[in-house]
Amino acid sequence: MANPMQKAAPNVEDIFSAALELQAPEARSAFLDRVCGDTGLRRDVEQLLALDAGANDFLEAPAAMPTVTAAHESHLAIEEVGTVIGPYKLLEAVGEGGMGTVYMAEQTEPVRRRVALKVIKPGMDSKQVVARFEAERQALAMMDHPNIAKVHDAGTTPSGRPYFVMELVRGLPVTEYCDRHELSIPERLELFVLVCRAVQHAHQKGVIHRDLKPSNVLVTDIDGVAVPKVIDFGVAKATGGALTEKTLFTGFHQFVGTPLYASPEQAELSGADVDTRSDLYSLGVLLYELLTGTTPFDSERLRRAAFDEMRRVLRDEEPPRPSTRLSTLGDQLSTVSARRKADPRRLCATMKGELDWVVMKSLEKDRRRRYETASDFAADVMNYLADRPVGACPPTAWYRLGKFARRNRPTLVTGGFVACALVVGAAVSTWQAVRATQAQRETNAAFVTARRAVDEMYSQFAEEWIAKQPRLTKVQSDFIEKALAFYEQFASLRPDDPQATFEAALAWRRVGNIRQKLGRVELAEAAYRTEVEQFDRLAAHFPERADYASEAAFSRLDLGAVMVRRGDRHFEVEPVFKRSVADLDALAARHPEDREVRGRLAWSLYALGALHRMQRRNEDAERVLLRSRELFKQLSEGDPIRLKFQRIVPTCEIELGRVYKETGRLTEAEAAFRGAAKLLETFLGEEPRDPVYRSKLAEALKNASDVLCTADRPAEAFECIRRAVALLDALAEEFPDELDYSDHLETCLDNLFLSLHGHGERGEAERVGLQGVKLSERLLRVRPADPKHRDQLSKFLSLLADLHSEDTRGPMYAPEEALKLARRAVEVDPIQGLGQQSLGWARYRAGNWKGCIESLEKQPDYQRAGDFIAAMAYWHLGDRAKAREVFTRTEEWLARYERHWKPGIYPTSAMLRRFRSEAESLLRLEPTGTGRPPG
Repeated sequence: MANPMQKAAPNVEDIFSAALELQAPEARSAFLDRVCGDTGLRRDVEQLLALDAGANDFLEAPAAMPTVTAAHESHLAIEEVGTVIGPYKLLEAVGEGGMGTVYMAEQTEPVRRRVALKVIKPGMDSKQVVARFEAERQALAMMDHPNIAKVHDAGTTPSGRPYFVMELVRGLPVTEYCDRHELSIPERLELFVLVCRAVQHAHQKGVIHRDLKPSNVLVTDIDGVAVPKVIDFGVAKATGGALTEKTLFTGFHQFVGTPLYASPEQAELSGADVDTRSDLYSLGVLLYELLTGTTPFDSERLRRAAFDEMRRVLRDEEPPRPSTRLSTLGDQLSTVSARRKADPRRLCATMKGELDWVVMKSLEKDRRRRYETASDFAADVMNYLADRPVGACPPTAWYRLGKFARRNRPTLVTGGFVACALVVGAAVSTWQAVRATQAQRETNAAFVTARRAVDEMYSQFAEEWIAKQPRLTKVQSDFIEKALAFYEQFASLRPDDPQATFEAALAWRRVGNIRQKLGRVELAEAAYRTEVEQFDRLAAHFPERADYASEAAFSRLDLGAVMVRRGDRHFEVEPVFKRSVADLDALAARHPEDREVRGRLAWSLYALGALHRMQRRNEDAERVLLRSRELFKQLSEGDPIRLKFQRIVPTCEIELGRVYKETGRLTEAEAAFRGAAKLLETFLGEEPRDPVYRSKLAEALKNASDVLCTADRPAEAFECIRRAVALLDALAEEFPDELDYSDHLETCLDNLFLSLHGHGERGEAERVGLQGVKLSERLLRVRPADPKHRDQLSKFLSLLADLHSEDTRGPMYAPEEALKLARRAVEVDPIQGLGQQSLGWARYRAGNWKGCIESLEKQPDYQRAGDFIAAMAYWHLGDRAKAREVFTRTEEWLARYERHWKPGIYPTSAMLRRFRSEAESLLRLEPTGTGRPPG
């Protein structure tokens, strides 16, 4: 029998389920070798298998649990409001589907918050379903994306039915939100891109939704920003049944999903052949509805149709294009247009062409013709928003002819008429193209002159304004927006003249620069990609032009830099930088006297070296960065504008210092960081207010402080990190809208706080910690979806709580304040182990031994420092054997910790040793009988 997993790309759940069937370790290992190889997918599967083996299955029913019978099934279908399930009290039912009922519930421990709790209905709690549900819950737990509702917890009700707990999203279905707020077409497309990125994240984790529709994409406002959240991810596949509030044909359990949004392959009723492209089809239907206000197929028609007829429509009928559907809306068109801030004629015109192509590509019956991934779908929508050519193109004439022939085979005698029509169309198109080309050539010279004039003004004013002024005036802001609009218009031209193409490519570079400086990073990447494409085309057509080749190679630096800035895409960026280095190396060999080419080569080498350092390929990074630094130094000698090339030398030194630090060469690392700082001090002597030099100096000082801490030279380390904080504090205050400075300051405050805390400087540590809390709160308000600031805020609060728990006889001791801060730390980030550790410690000081242990059990395995406190709590509870067992185990953990983290590195190990000392002292005493810690 053929392996069913060959039908589609295997995912985590499929492989996990299959591996569970293989009991023998050898057979299971051989199966994983064959299906996964040595990949990240295999590691995810092995993690699930380990969790399954390790055991208490959170969905496993008690052995004596009675079977749910039909007689009382209806009674169990809906829980009573007010029922308490574990730490959750049901407040109200907010939805019901084929799989279960969703309640708004209040969680009481370990934090108080509102959550959504879904209880699986009776009859769907078979052993097989429960096992699959457990596998899917584990897969969902791997997902961490700001646009996917988080799964917090899961378990079983007293009657033994599975439930799971999700983030409560107080929002509207995406279509209703967009209509209620009258979002324009571009605004709707920007929201849709975020949904695509969430779906892509899930697909990368091996999870397919299979029921994407507006009610499963909720939009909520966070600080005035619309944030979509995808809910019910993967639950359909976990249960194998329908789960929607209004799923049609619920009697046919084989049909998973909602027919209006289901892909043709879902209509085949064989779930084995559904892959990620099924979700892409559903995304296409969602986009169709966002654009037109209707779905591709009429909902009333599908509702009235027989089941087989409904399946035939989904499999065989072609939906109308969005522009065509709009033209058939009649009186409804004015309402649909008003909700999109457009008049009817303009809306129809907007839809024709590229938006039609994008939507219809996602709705292809043949999934091989759809987008390959949700990222590809999002990229094409971004191309449209950025006025770049979209990847989706109208079907070719032959493709359309083939479909026409298949639909009309009985009556089709000849294709001559079609062929003639194509010939006539081609002739007309050619004639129009000739006229357009003549007109284009007449305007090329004028546009080039205009671009250069705007370029000169922009270079002189706009870049200086953006880089060196805290806030733009309205006049300055208007000028930059007008310059951007001009560049975008000019850059969108596609002239045949080489010089005009060259100027257009330069315009795309400027568009990318402006967009990036204004924080529009995704649109900046789109502009840089077009710049690369146009320069590549010129270099290929005119290989003798060194300037074209140089610009083509150098343009990749802009593209690679913005890709790095957008996230962890190192292996995607590497070929971009390597191509730039290779091309410029070849050019420099042919033109050794061309200083511009050699300078660009040095920049490319630096970019590649920095990337290798981020990839932890330290040997490669050192080799490339040394070459870059040497080349910049050579170019600086005899240069009339010395700083043009020398200014990059400190940046090279900092990257080299990081390489030396990571490889344990502390002397070389310190020399590199101090050398960079010395050069930057020189530059600041000439330009004392330059923000770039000040920021770079702070970076060099922060890294020097790291090295000095490792070398156990705390006084010098404090001097460096305090200076870095002062520089960044001033920059963050001067440039409140330039969040990179605030980001860097947040990191430095964290380092300073840890150092002060570890060395017992409690008074200054508290001041720095409170400053960090205030900064992280501001950054979290500006970037609510960024987990970094949430984690950092929780960390500052946790460490402040520790300050008030630590010294029982010192002036900082304040157990009530510690408890308040620790609870807030857990509320801000329930997952981070440090908050649970601090809450455990604060509860210990308050005499709540059981609460202390409950919190500390939630620490991650790699962070067991709080177990010294747990040992003391067990001692007070009278379990002396458990106390000694936990103490011994934690001593072993601390020894391993200190082998990897020397005491000088932000010496949290000093605090851990204080934990140990207090626990050791208590465990050696006879019971006091007071129930309180001695002293």
